[in-house]
Amino acid sequence: MAHGRGNGMSSKQLLLQGFALFVVGVGNFVMDAPMWLSVWTVAIGAFTVLYGASRWMKGQ
Repeated sequence: MAHGRGNGMSSKQLLLQGFALFVVGVGNFVMDAPMWLSVWTVAIGAFTVLYGASRWMKGQ
């Protein structure tokens, strides 16, 4: 199944994990968490999604 030469994370896992972080960050924002925490979580999530997508485009 996994024929990647990465660190165990497939691109789909990266996309899912990044999306989950993004959702948690937005949730923090709505739940009145500290601003830096929300921004940080959303930024990491977005970066993870972009990284996973770029790896997916290259064919894992």
